[in-house]
Amino acid sequence: MKSLVVTICLVFYALCLTGCGGDASNRHIRSAISSPDTIKLIFAGDVMGHSVQTKAAWREGGDSSYIYDPVFQWIKKYISEADIAIANLEVTFAGAPYQGYPTFSSPVQLATSLQHTGFDVLMTANNHTLDHHVKGLERTIDVLDSLGIAHTGTFKDAASRQETYPLIIERKGIRLAFLNYTYGTNMPPEQPPAIVNCIDTLQMAVDLANARKLAADFIIACLHWGNEYQTKENEYQRQVAGFLARNGCNLIVGAHPHVIQPIKKVDNQMVDSVLVAYSLGNFVSNQRWRYSDGGIMLEVNLIKTDSITTLDSFRYEPFWVYRYPANNAQVYRLIPVDDYLNHPESFPTLNSADEKKLLQFYEDTKGIIR
Repeated sequence: MKSLVVTICLVFYALCLTGCGGDASNRHIRSAISSPDTIKLIFAGDVMGHSVQTKAAWREGGDSSYIYDPVFQWIKKYISEADIAIANLEVTFAGAPYQGYPTFSSPVQLATSLQHTGFDVLMTANNHTLDHHVKGLERTIDVLDSLGIAHTGTFKDAASRQETYPLIIERKGIRLAFLNYTYGTNMPPEQPPAIVNCIDTLQMAVDLANARKLAADFIIACLHWGNEYQTKENEYQRQVAGFLARNGCNLIVGAHPHVIQPIKKVDNQMVDSVLVAYSLGNFVSNQRWRYSDGGIMLEVNLIKTDSITTLDSFRYEPFWVYRYPANNAQVYRLIPVDDYLNHPESFPTLNSADEKKLLQFYEDTKGIIR
């Protein structure tokens, strides 16, 4: 279990939602100081592995090994402070030869670097999970199991799904259930004996009921959904979010569009509304066009009082994916934008074109989450 360390070095850009289904308004807040009945969760978006990223990792390793740790050096402090950190794994670890788009297979060192950065849970149900068919799915599961990284969304067979789903993780007396589903896969999803969780309201209702039977204090659904490169959620996303909220889900976090989408609340026909982050955007990728060259980390603080667990506070942290030439390759670093704006001396000097893109991403993010 990670120890919780709360170190606030700057005032973060954040938001506060008002009303059920209402738009978000922006404000600056500081992280809540955790107590024994409070836990901090951090969610990140799409972990991609384009071919140029693989080449960059090889160059960072001196052409003798793959090294990804430097990519995350400036955001590690945010991830490592969480009691549980979660990301969407949108690659497979199917083995060599390593491939980027459209059939992803990344070196296992990417998984170890995510672990070094502080990630505890990886969501594996997405459209690329069967890029290398059943063997790729199985090897990905084996890699994560060998490293002790919790995961959910894909399974070797029905028996393993029955035994391990929903994924239950307990921290500081708060029992969490994680659910994970995708709209579909690029290869036919029916590849027995493997199982990929697809969005199916009948099955999701059963899974939510099972989470309650397992005495979950708080149920979190991570969805792979929406239209790629669209900065607004679609009607289908809203319908699925509404269904989940009405059936007992407490938090919904989305991936797949590769751009940030709004954070809102939806009515669950009970006392509290349910927070929905429709898309956190890319965590790391080689996508360089506007809106896709960064993402947000979502921090959620939960508190348990008299056996009732609620969402106490939340905020987001925008970061931009900096790509620059080095060692005959394009290398990558994730830059937390607020840190850069407040302490530019702590980062490499960006040229005017790159700084303009960083600032454009920052302004776009504030416009999308408002």
